[in-house]
This record gives sequence, C-alpha cells and structure tokens, in this order.
Amino acid sequence: MLAAMYYGPMDLRVEEVPVPPVEDGGLLLKIGAATTCGTDVKIFKRGYPELPTLPMPFGHECAGVVAAVGRGVDDFQVGERVVAGVASPCGRCYWCKRSQPVFCIDRTYLIAGGKMAGGAYAEYIAVPAAIARNNLHRLPDHLSFGEAAMVEPLACALFGVEELPEIRVGDTVVVNGDGPLGLYFLRLAKLRGASVVLCGSIAFRLEKARKLGADATVDIRSVDDQIRAVYDIIGQPGPDVVIEATGIPEVWELSVNMARRGGTVMLFGGCKGGSTVTLDTRKIHYDCLTIKSPSVYLQPPDLLRRSLKLLASGDVPGREFITGRLPLAEAVQAVKKHMNYEGLKFEIVPPDFWSA
Repeated sequence: MLAAMYYGPMDLRVEEVPVPPVEDGGLLLKIGAATTCGTDVKIFKRGYPELPTLPMPFGHECAGVVAAVGRGVDDFQVGERVVAGVASPCGRCYWCKRSQPVFCIDRTYLIAGGKMAGGAYAEYIAVPAAIARNNLHRLPDHLSFGEAAMVEPLACALFGVEELPEIRVGDTVVVNGDGPLGLYFLRLAKLRGASVVLCGSIAFRLEKARKLGADATVDIRSVDDQIRAVYDIIGQPGPDVVIEATGIPEVWELSVNMARRGGTVMLFGGCKGGSTVTLDTRKIHYDCLTIKSPSVYLQPPDLLRRSLKLLASGDVPGREFITGRLPLAEAVQAVKKHMNYEGLKFEIVPPDFWSA
C-alpha cells in the first residue's frame, strides 16, 4: 500500500509499505480521507520527544471504511464507515480510576507498541483491539470522511472549553490565534452563548472567523497595541475569558496581561519544550486571575462521540475548515501547504477515494 513515512525532521516520504496485519479483536481500516494538523507540522519541522522507532507511519486524523475484522470482533462489520480515536485509555491506572482518562499512562495508540498515534496518511491503518473495542465510532451517512477526520482536534478544543465553566451566556471571550484550534474555540464559545473576539494575523483566516460567527476580529499586524485594540472593541472591564491558541510564549504572556480583573486565562497552545515565559506576579495575584493550561493526551470515547455530534449537526461546520484536497501521493505537499499557512487544513485522499 501507499503510505507517508516519517524519517526525521523535514524528511517525509510517500512510499510502498506492507498492509499492516490485523490483531485479534482489532480491525483494518481502509482510509477514505485524512486531514493535516498543526501537530503533524510541528513533528515534520522539528521532531517530537516521544517518537517510536523511525521511520514511522505519519499523520493521525483519518476516517474510512472497515476493510477487515480480527478474530472476536462482533460489533463492527466490513463496509461500515467509521472514525477511530488516536488512542484508548486503559481504565486501570490512577488517572483512569479518578475519572481523568485524558491523562492515562497506559493508553493504546494507533501505532502498535508506539508512544504516539500515526499512520493516517496511508491507504490502510490497523486499529488495535483496545481502540476497536472502546473508541471506534460509526459515521452518519451525510458526513464526509474529511469532516469526520477532524473529530480528534475538535475533541481537544471541546475538552478545553469544558474546563472553562466560567464562560456563561453573554460573557465576552477573546481567542488569541486564528488556526484551526482557535477557530474551534470560537465556535464552541459561540455555542455557549458568548460574544467572541478573535485575534490573528492572516487575512483569510480572519475572514473565516467572521463567517464562523466572530463578533469582531483584530488583525494584529495592523495595530500597535493588541490589548488596547481588544479593549477598544469590548470596553471595560475587559474580557471575561482569554484563550491562547498559538503555542507561542509571547502570546502566553500577552493573554495573561489581556485578562480583566477576576478573569480567566486558558493557555492552550503547546509551546516548544524548554520554552519559558515571564509573567507579572502582581497582575496575577492582585487581579485574582485564574490561569488554566489543559493538555489533552488522548480523547476519551465520550469526548469523541460528542465532537462527532457537533460535526454531524453542523454546529461546527467541518467543511469550512478544509481548504483543499490532495491525493495521497502528494501528502508531503499537503503538510508543506499547511506549514506555509496556505490554508487551514488539507484533506489527503487515497487513490481508491480520489474520484469519489
């Protein structure tokens, strides 16, 4: 089969590899579409601390059709359209038993024996038994594979928003970041009934933000003081919640400084390991700020199920996040397009589905 294999930073190759075997209790997924992701770009550019043995199958957002089932699989049939979680919690560790499965330390990934998910940029992917049993979801007929593939990053944003009970109907939320995650946060905050201002630097993304419901946008390239620009729009006392969605240390700092007295800041974007930030302790202490920084190690079944509902209902219109389609043979170009800000997400389509 054709698959994108990652050999190291800036070295991604589309080549012929064997179709992966199916374990007992698992299944083989014939991929209908995969989508590019900011995490894929980070790994492509600089690697990742927990990579399995290289070369490794690349990509982690995909959906497709059950092509074969392993011994003992009764819940799914060949031909069913499904999307799989990138991992499944063990249900036994300290965090699982504390109802915090996102932090599970014995989770099963889509790469058997690996420490992270991979293999979405391919014609087939083997779904391990633990994921087939616990974190595999059927697709509604009207939802495309490309839309369904983004259930994983949407679930990350949904987890973040659910860590923000502070967002109430009528509150004001500022999202710093105009990438896909920032736009997911925009939609989810609007569904909460908030007024949302989104800050970014790319014109077509700011236009997309307005289409997705932003009450206002700030082009940070055209203002000298981003915080003042936000306050000019919303007035005093300022934003109730500020969400950072860039993974840039300077934006972490800016987001804290932007918060109103008694406000909440979510530092969601993951910075490069070893990054440091400087925060004004007086601002944090005397303004009584609440600062949160949730990280999503995996998306539990219920989180994926509800994210899939948001996509199926159109409350989060998945098609708006896909800028273009490329054949699997051009997966490297798709990643580079994402890296070069030529779109939001790109759909990568295997040969058997390219004309569909």
